[in-house]
Amino acid sequence: MGSAAVFFSVVTALVMLASGAYDFTMPQKVLNLVDRLGHRPNFVRTLGLVKVLGGLGLLVGLVIGPLGILAALGLVAYFILAIRAHAKLGDSGAETLPAAAMFILSALTLITNLFA
Repeated sequence: MGSAAVFFSVVTALVMLASGAYDFTMPQKVLNLVDRLGHRPNFVRTLGLVKVLGGLGLLVGLVIGPLGILAALGLVAYFILAIRAHAKLGDSGAETLPAAAMFILSALTLITNLFA
């Protein structure tokens, strides 16, 4: 595995683990977003769980390469859906920026893992 793949996998994993842990605190900002989408408040924990599992998958993928690729692919899909949800709600660019940034980070992780 190349150094870029390792770097992006570790950085993305740390970001996902932190973001997922943040979701488990049930922050009001995220609760409001989930409510506007028509989901129950506990859905925030599901979102956090997906991020944590994606982050863990990237770390395990350092040893088992295909798992890291699948984890990165799952995160790319997750953040495409997150951006779509923000667009559906008519959120501003500033409100969509975190999801877009994590999409880019996940996509870079996927690309570097595919070509490692």
